[in-house]
Amino acid sequence: MRGGFKLIVPILCFLILSAIPLLPLTYAQIENELIIYHYYTAGGEREAIDVYFKYFKQKYPFVKIRENEVPGGAAENIRAVVMSRLEAGNPPDIFLDLAGANMKRYVDAGYLAPVDDIWKKTGMEEHVPPLLRKMCYFYGHYYGVQANNVHRENILFYNKHIFDELGLKPPRNPQELLEVAKVIKERMPRVMPLVVSTKDYWHVAFLMDPIIYYYGGKDYYLRFYTGRVNLSKPEDVKPLREALNFVKELLEKGYLVPSNAWTWDMSAAQIARGRAAMGIYGDWALGYFLSIGLKCDEDFGGAPFPGGKDEVYLIGVDAFMMPKGAPHPHAAKAWLMLLTDPKIEYEFALKKGSIAGRDDAPRDYPDSIRRENVKFLLSHPDLVIPHGTFMLAPPAFLEDYCKAIINFFFNKNVDAMVKQVAYLMKKHKVAEFSTWFWKE
Repeated sequence: MRGGFKLIVPILCFLILSAIPLLPLTYAQIENELIIYHYYTAGGEREAIDVYFKYFKQKYPFVKIRENEVPGGAAENIRAVVMSRLEAGNPPDIFLDLAGANMKRYVDAGYLAPVDDIWKKTGMEEHVPPLLRKMCYFYGHYYGVQANNVHRENILFYNKHIFDELGLKPPRNPQELLEVAKVIKERMPRVMPLVVSTKDYWHVAFLMDPIIYYYGGKDYYLRFYTGRVNLSKPEDVKPLREALNFVKELLEKGYLVPSNAWTWDMSAAQIARGRAAMGIYGDWALGYFLSIGLKCDEDFGGAPFPGGKDEVYLIGVDAFMMPKGAPHPHAAKAWLMLLTDPKIEYEFALKKGSIAGRDDAPRDYPDSIRRENVKFLLSHPDLVIPHGTFMLAPPAFLEDYCKAIINFFFNKNVDAMVKQVAYLMKKHKVAEFSTWFWKE
């Protein structure tokens, strides 16, 4: 009997080992811990990332998630925290930041591990649009997986009760914005026509970017945010001057109200409460409005700005990245794999305000904003371009540029602002940094 047992044990071991490939290949290797850093803390964002946590815990209940929240939209605060860990040789397993230019900075510093295998195994290469792929692809490798699907970063959100009472339609261009703001200020003097946060300094770019696009067009916009404009030439400086003069007019007439007391979601709350009428955000503000119980097309609305014949889709993408030397690399890859599931991505998008990036994900969104976004995304691929300040220009330029815009809000000196932008483009070598995008 004991001899028979000795014979059976090796056979059982062989059968068990032979069966392992039928399971997910890395399941047995996944460590019991995952260290993750992210900045999804505002309304809509928090609910969205909880979708990922829910499914990860269901699939890998033995993995303890060490979640590190670093509040601050556009990755402004998390960047310093993560970079200090990377420089100290103490990387997390996974962290969140913007794709495109911001991801490139980590790649250039040698901090990221390529994740080509995930893109190939999960069908991402076949089911993700080329522009989104490009935002994660450098020097022949993929270095991250998109976290928030596809955000449209040029949506003018408005309080629908105010607009309905005044008989207004959402403005589609700067001239219409002036007209709408004038009506609001005259008939509802206690309501701020247009608000923007300066506490979250990056929010001012969501105001400036679509305005620069309107005055310059697609080619100028892409050249501007990749540093390929010569602001000493009349044809290159004209669109920037027109954009700045428009913002100056908004400020001088009291139509635009910037505040360093508000974060982006606090400025959106002014719209929700009827203290303000309008604000320009990415469609992540949709997630915020829904998270506080408002109803799209009843309490608030959203429309692309600019719209009509000048409509464009300024795209923004966050991405999760895995550093080299991650302490739990298999758990990190399991997390990244989870993000590629089209059904999970769709559920995440419902909370976040975005639309799923994969073309095989569901498209039946419950609100008119995302239904219109999907329609435009699919029908006008030539007008889907990166959000310049965040996706194309180097991160150091982003901060200095946004702070220069805030200074302009107070001094309203167009000539000085033009000189400052030209200086910052040279200082941060924007054209050289951005060759990954414009120089094939």
